[in-house]
Amino acid sequence: MLRAIIVDDEPSAIANLETLLKTYPEIGIIETVTDATKAVDVIKQENPDVVFLDIQMPGKTGFDIVRDLLDTDYCPAIIFSTAFDQFAIEAIRHAAFDFLVKPVNPVELKQAIDRLQYIQPKPGREDQLRRLIEKTLSKPRIKISNTGGFTLINPDDIIYIQADWNYAELFFNKEKSELATMNIGAIEETLPPHDFFRISRSLIINVTYLTKVSRKKREATLIKEGQEYKFPIPLLNIRKLERFLE
Repeated sequence: MLRAIIVDDEPSAIANLETLLKTYPEIGIIETVTDATKAVDVIKQENPDVVFLDIQMPGKTGFDIVRDLLDTDYCPAIIFSTAFDQFAIEAIRHAAFDFLVKPVNPVELKQAIDRLQYIQPKPGREDQLRRLIEKTLSKPRIKISNTGGFTLINPDDIIYIQADWNYAELFFNKEKSELATMNIGAIEETLPPHDFFRISRSLIINVTYLTKVSRKKREATLIKEGQEYKFPIPLLNIRKLERFLE
């Protein structure tokens, strides 16, 4: 039996995966983890054969956990799970890892489990992990559709993104922006998940430039190249942002 750990901040997602895995007697779930910051310690303690690892979690992303595992002697097989995130899926494919798109499809789960027996032994897995980290750290440019075609943009250049009905505007400074013929949700899916946070339905910020959040004023302040940007943020999202930044 393969000993498995599930890491996901959503209890409902864990419960769903546990239900699906009950049909596979060759997989035994030994632990579930909802706090991403504790995942590496649990993996080291339990030394599982396989980890079902969510990518987009507050505190640490799945890629952060992979990066931390590289500094340990623990190198289990990993099957990622993610909502449709093209950046993440491209990186995972590049490193030849299996992945499941949420909500998990039973057929895709079976295919991933069938492939477990062919997964590389530890030395090969370490190479996989390093390829994955190299890919995620490279922060490839994202493609933004516009009325004239598309533009390739370095995500680091974006300060914030503002929804404009079915369009969205990307701001690089007070004088320069790009209007995209994409809604803000579609753009969000292409962004590096650990650098951008949606502070409201209509606004995404690059947390690299975040310098201050006021609970009293319910306001977030960003600074880039000496220019200051202030945005309202609901109190609930302030709490979520704090967890995201931990």
